[in-house]
Amino acid sequence: MTHTPPLRSRPVGGASVEWRPADPDRALATAEPTAGGLTFLQTDHVAAAAAKRADGGPHTGTAGTITVLDGPLDRAAMAAALTTFVRRHDELRAVYRLDDAGPVRLVAPAESIEFRTGGSGAHVAADDVIGHVVGRIESEAVFDRMPGVVYGAFDHGDAFTFYIGSDHSHTDGFSQYIGLHEIARLYRAHRDGEIPQPEHAGRFTDYIASEKSLAASAAPDDPRIATWREILSANDGRVPRFPFDLGLADGELGPALPVQRTLLSAGQLDSCAQRRDDGSSLVGLIYAALAAAQHELLGTETYFTSTVLSTRTADHAATQGWLCNFAPVAFPVSPGTRFTDLVHIATDAVAVARDLATLPVHAALAVLAAEGTYLPDSGSPQMVSYIDFRRVPGSDDPAVAPATCFPAVGRTRNANMWFTRYDHALTLLAHIPDNPTAQSVFDTYASAVGRWLTDYAAGADPVVGARSATGVRS
Repeated sequence: MTHTPPLRSRPVGGASVEWRPADPDRALATAEPTAGGLTFLQTDHVAAAAAKRADGGPHTGTAGTITVLDGPLDRAAMAAALTTFVRRHDELRAVYRLDDAGPVRLVAPAESIEFRTGGSGAHVAADDVIGHVVGRIESEAVFDRMPGVVYGAFDHGDAFTFYIGSDHSHTDGFSQYIGLHEIARLYRAHRDGEIPQPEHAGRFTDYIASEKSLAASAAPDDPRIATWREILSANDGRVPRFPFDLGLADGELGPALPVQRTLLSAGQLDSCAQRRDDGSSLVGLIYAALAAAQHELLGTETYFTSTVLSTRTADHAATQGWLCNFAPVAFPVSPGTRFTDLVHIATDAVAVARDLATLPVHAALAVLAAEGTYLPDSGSPQMVSYIDFRRVPGSDDPAVAPATCFPAVGRTRNANMWFTRYDHALTLLAHIPDNPTAQSVFDTYASAVGRWLTDYAAGADPVVGARSATGVRS
């Protein structure tokens, strides 16, 4: 089994319960193609998943959510809640097929979905819960399966662990949190005999059409493409890679290992907030620390990574799906720069990335590849992600507050990082290659990042380049 993710709270064990559609074959038989097809990210995902399957590799293109709810589990109420939930969201009724022209998206009608309670009822110990969940997600949450999302629980009697697992084609990090919140509200309404009144949820089908329209507008003289051109030209025309030696040969992928750290406490975050001004932000502080630590260890005078940003509009605030775009974060890291100044520089770079994210990355790179500015790379880029959990709707809901949302642990050539700001802490989750070199190098790097952050929280303003370290390989 692949590595299992670190959890924010301990699950409870109990009888295994599953909710499945009453007639998935009928839902699949009545599913119809959608005219807009897939998003760019979905197209890449389905193609990669299919290729991995053909090579005999495990399915790890998934995302999961797990939480613990107090009180007895009302199984019928949860079945009704899931029926309402999936009927409301077209992407959760979607299935993807590959034909000679590429992937095709089909969506089952809402009335074809009705969830029923099942499962083995076998007792699963608390220590075995996450392994059971990951195993089910990897085997059942698949892009060409109806549905590509799984729901289950472990009933402890006085509390229960609830989980969701999805093929990545159907979800993103924000969708995981707001989906859990919606399910929890629907569950409580059905349990208490009330009529659920969820807010309007935009169709993912409409989001796809909007993305295609934006991509069609891309032109070489678009200012956003000009910025992309400038960034790529300064970085050999290639997507970013993690610049440290991770113990892999060139082009090699290694099994990933999840590692997690707490970087700042609630008090330290408050101190950071007191130091920031209108030209700085917490996410800018994070990137500044990443860049300063990289300069400290490698001497590099530019920082370059990719980030994933939400592309939700007001019409799609409650939509379930993959509503994201990638954009570069790039800025100079000059020796002699005060760290507070670097925070401003990084904050500006994040603002640029947000502007670039308004144009689908595939459209921008297609233009730049045609002119030779971008050199396509079959591998995934180095990625840094940030989410402020406090801003997630329902983050204080008893079902959402203790939840862990986690990406699958597959293979990697990078050290992708997910930063999360909670009320009590700033945490870092990273997926690094599972080998001693990568573990040692990343431990050194993460420690340096943490030191820049804690020094800032303590009121210090060190100078970039004043520190140096040896023994870290690039």
